[in-house]
Amino acid sequence: MEKVALQVEGMDCANCALTIRNYLQKQGMDDVRVNYVSGDVAFVATTPIDINNISKGIEKLGYSVQKPGTSKITTNNFWQWSNKTRIYVSALFTLPLMLHMIPGVHIHWLMNPWVQLAFTLPVFAIGMATFFKSAWNSAVSGVPNMNVLIVLGSTAALVYSLYGAIIGEAEQYMFFETTATIITLVLIGNALEDASIAATQKQLNALAVNEELMANMIAYDGNYQENLFQVPAKDLKVGDLILVKTGETVPADCKVLWGDVTINESIITGESEPLPKKMNDVLVGGSI
Repeated sequence: MEKVALQVEGMDCANCALTIRNYLQKQGMDDVRVNYVSGDVAFVATTPIDINNISKGIEKLGYSVQKPGTSKITTNNFWQWSNKTRIYVSALFTLPLMLHMIPGVHIHWLMNPWVQLAFTLPVFAIGMATFFKSAWNSAVSGVPNMNVLIVLGSTAALVYSLYGAIIGEAEQYMFFETTATIITLVLIGNALEDASIAATQKQLNALAVNEELMANMIAYDGNYQENLFQVPAKDLKVGDLILVKTGETVPADCKVLWGDVTINESIITGESEPLPKKMNDVLVGGSI
């Protein structure tokens, strides 16, 4: 029996985690755990396995596996644009397609289907470069993800509009802007999701650091003299007295016995607005 842990990049949602989980279970792995937020994948192999083959199988699903002992996966490939660049380029070509939908705006040359096709194709190319591989691999694996819907929706709108332009009935089949809008909005949504995941991961890492925190513990000697010394936060026990100074991280869940304080609990609640705490209020470990 062997416990295996991998770091996988490219997971965007719970369905991505489900795709990897199902694949590993089909390979005979037990106790499969996949966290799409952190990218952690862990499982138990009951028989000898070739980890390289498992990694290649995950990569065929459209994800990247970071090998142990290596740094974060990066690339200098010119064609691998950043998400920000893709959004800017897609928006640049999508916005003109939306102009004719604004009441009172009449730009006749934008109504030409071939002009709209010219604006749509760059966005469509970016969309396919971004979503097609993942969509295809997930469909083949039998667990379609959200990218399948994106590819089908944008492609259907493009083909339908192109058909109308070819037969000369573009006014009845004009949906080029739908293709561009779907792709651009999803790119923006993915960027926002990535930012949210990064913030969450940062907070999770901060929570993990709490295990290494030192606490200012208060103890009294035989003469009832107060003494202050530092102990690892993980060694604190119920009933211990601690002193939390301004700007310090609360080392463990505790109750305020004296004094008033303002606490930032964003690591727990996500709200950055400091909250006032008074005597007998509970402080959450990890807050500041």
